[in-house]
Amino acid sequence: MDKGSPDAEHTSKEVTIVISRKVKPGYEKEYDEWLRRYLMLEKKVPGYVGATIITQGSTNSAIRHIIYRFSDKASLDAWENSEEARKQIEEANKSSTRYYERATGLETWFTLPNVKAIVAPPKWKMAIVTFIAAYCISTLVNYILNPFLGRWPLLVSSIIINVILIVSLTYLAMPILSQLLQRWLYPRNV
Repeated sequence: MDKGSPDAEHTSKEVTIVISRKVKPGYEKEYDEWLRRYLMLEKKVPGYVGATIITQGSTNSAIRHIIYRFSDKASLDAWENSEEARKQIEEANKSSTRYYERATGLETWFTLPNVKAIVAPPKWKMAIVTFIAAYCISTLVNYILNPFLGRWPLLVSSIIINVILIVSLTYLAMPILSQLLQRWLYPRNV
């Protein structure tokens, strides 16, 4: 494949996948043992970059998020379509259930309650909506907080502004804009 072709550029990008599972009551130990084996197996898969496990809420929560990365989409597809991966998922289904649909990257900001499968809008649409939200929030935060943070060290004020920006994008702006712009973002799903 030619390096200058659009396909070469697309397949050379790292892919991040988020899978959420809800552990069945009483199956916590079985799920944790499965997850340990799954991650050890996955480490040997060509293209595997790494994984992070997040427990939603407290450590006693039944919701687990598996965030894993592959060097490219082809490596991810090869793993997910392998017989071994299918066996692992079947085993996981004994102690847990899928919590939400698979999502990759920023499109998790663009989820809607009445859309069953997450089919991401085109990246250019996601970029426009994200820019609008980030611009509005950062302008407002800078306008309000600049008189207070102007004398603070740049690193500290930058961290405060970015925390406010990310939290506002994740919990306020993107869910609202995704709902308001639903017809434009998801013309086939509405």
